[in-house]
Amino acid sequence: MADGKPKKKIRPGLIEADPVESALLVHYEVEEILDGETVDKKQQVKKIKLNALSPDCDLPAVAQDVVDKCKLISQAKLPLVIKVLEALISRIQIKTQSDEDDYVEWDNQWQAQRRGEVDRYIGEGEKQFEMDANVAISLDNLDSYLELLYEDAMEEKIKGTFMILQLVRDPDNLEHLITNEQFLGVITRVFREEAKKSMDLMINLVYVFFAFSNFNTFHPAMTEYKMGDMVMKVVELELKRDQHRKEELQQRSKDLSAEEREKEAKKMKITEKKQDKLLYVCFHVLLNLAEDITVERKMKKRNITPMLISMLQRKGGELLLLAIAFLKKLSIFRENKDEMRENGVASAIVKFVPGHTDEMTMAALRLMLNLSFDTEVRGELVKEGVVPKLVELLKRPQFRHVALKLLYQISMDDKCKSMFTYTECIPMIINMIQNFPERMVEKTLAALGVNLATNARNAEAMASPETLNALLSRLFQTKDPLLAKMLRNLSQHEGPVKMRFAEYVSDLAALARKTESPDLLVELLGLLANMTMTDIPFSQILLDYDMVSFLHKHLAQGASEDDIILEVVIFIGTCVLDPKCAPIFADNHLVQVLYDLMADKQEDDEIVLQITYTFFRCLQHQSTRDVLLNHTQVVSYFVDLLYDKNEEIRKMADQTLDVVMEFDAEWARQIRLRKFQIYNAEWLQAVEREDQGLDAETELLQARMAHVRMGQGVLIEDMAEGVYGDPGSPHLRLTSDDFAHEEELDDDE
Repeated sequence: MADGKPKKKIRPGLIEADPVESALLVHYEVEEILDGETVDKKQQVKKIKLNALSPDCDLPAVAQDVVDKCKLISQAKLPLVIKVLEALISRIQIKTQSDEDDYVEWDNQWQAQRRGEVDRYIGEGEKQFEMDANVAISLDNLDSYLELLYEDAMEEKIKGTFMILQLVRDPDNLEHLITNEQFLGVITRVFREEAKKSMDLMINLVYVFFAFSNFNTFHPAMTEYKMGDMVMKVVELELKRDQHRKEELQQRSKDLSAEEREKEAKKMKITEKKQDKLLYVCFHVLLNLAEDITVERKMKKRNITPMLISMLQRKGGELLLLAIAFLKKLSIFRENKDEMRENGVASAIVKFVPGHTDEMTMAALRLMLNLSFDTEVRGELVKEGVVPKLVELLKRPQFRHVALKLLYQISMDDKCKSMFTYTECIPMIINMIQNFPERMVEKTLAALGVNLATNARNAEAMASPETLNALLSRLFQTKDPLLAKMLRNLSQHEGPVKMRFAEYVSDLAALARKTESPDLLVELLGLLANMTMTDIPFSQILLDYDMVSFLHKHLAQGASEDDIILEVVIFIGTCVLDPKCAPIFADNHLVQVLYDLMADKQEDDEIVLQITYTFFRCLQHQSTRDVLLNHTQVVSYFVDLLYDKNEEIRKMADQTLDVVMEFDAEWARQIRLRKFQIYNAEWLQAVEREDQGLDAETELLQARMAHVRMGQGVLIEDMAEGVYGDPGSPHLRLTSDDFAHEEELDDDE
């Protein structure tokens, strides 16, 4: 009996060098299993730091020490660990001082982003106001801070808001402040009436709003005091101001000297930097409030999406990152996604791949992934040249997973598949599949390979003799259904690619014969069915691997799923290309089994079509033709299929009947007659009516006369229609006596 607690199963994966530090990255998957079923899977990475690693160290000893201490690395992986360590040492040797400086800068940026936004802003403000760090900021002094907001001097108001801003640094103060109606009333009033006069004042107050917006419990109070609405108005105002400033500068620059233009450009740059800071915190407040879907819908009505897309033209790194993150959140709804597409989000976002920082690159990739489910957006991304950029990101482990998903989305479009031929993508994908550390290739990677294999040019690049041998060797070892699907797609292309599979047909048949996986069996049978070359000795394969009993087993009623049955039928049709297979199928009653299956699966158009095609091939061999024509009613069935609603089935049935006519004169006469009757059915019916000499009016008149002969008189409806004259005349009704009198006259004559 299960204890209710899931068991964890860990599968080690890829081992690679950390892209920045002197460390190894060991990828592994944690699988939680409950009652024999997988309930969760998580991809994780363990970092093994190697601070003592140097060109002079004993490499094998260091590698052995890593293997001994890390349970995720088996002894068999020791050569791989040594190889990765060699790559790390090589990187250390060629690392220059500029590389170290770049890393320090990257690390500083990363550390800065980890700090709280309010704390960081206050740290900058303390320098601005030259405040003493020892001066305590306390709730007890709240009234004095609020009094500063009533001062006429703007500097005092800014200082007061800055004091309040320091209060909200402490989350414990927020609950008290949010319940203080006087506090909320004052800061919202000052925001409405005074904030437009000073950007510094506005920034301070928006940062106060931001501190509250970080906690969902305070959102109702923010909504009550319309803080979100005020912040939205600030964004709208600043965007209008920015547009006006740019237009004004453009008009004035014509009359300015070079020195004056340079001075104006510097002023504009300073203003934009300050504005970026304001817009950043405004959008951050809105992002936090947008956790409520109702609030998000209100923002959409006020054109939040075009505003965010316009932010992608700014230069502030933090603002750009926030805008991308906000767009990603909005993009999960179709109406937002459509609006982004209409506002040219594809061309705006591609330039951030890669971005200035890893965080920005990842944010842009995730936004593109959400948008890539739209066919039009995918097309626009491809036009903007995203494919080569994504291929380049495959070389960087931290982006590989998302880049693979995006490339897979793009590969679904047939017109885009050929673009992969001219990049490094195909060699990289094949290499990753060949050397994937786990038994089953990761699904996204395998799916990308499956899609690319459907293109003829890609297939030629993917299926060189050495590569094909390596892929098939992996298939025989791992029995991976997705790998088999990729190979099946490769095998469908005529020419050299298909010919390279010929030497592996026997091994593939043996694997199909013994596999117990339905998914793998479908792909293997499909691959074998693609082997339509005439020199494949299928008759020998049928005998060597007892394939006939295998085929009987899967064609038995209820024994297999329809997708397996379909592939079995197609495989039989391929086997019949070898004339020596026909007697084998005839003698083992396989033809009769297919005939019975055709009746059983008559509602499945695909199976009926493939069986018809298989019989088309069987009719070209004496042994199977005799069985079909003399021991089944298949010809009558094909004649019935001429009426089928599926056009392809009708065409195939017609072609099959043509083959029957070619080999059997008696059947030919009957088929010609039946086809004549089918194709000329309307004309034959018209001739039959003419032969009877009855048209519609004659039939109606005879019916009426018969009615009168029965003594019932003229039909009332005939009288109403005036068929026999005026309905008001007393001499209109004829009876059987009138007709009797006429008969007497005839007798007298």
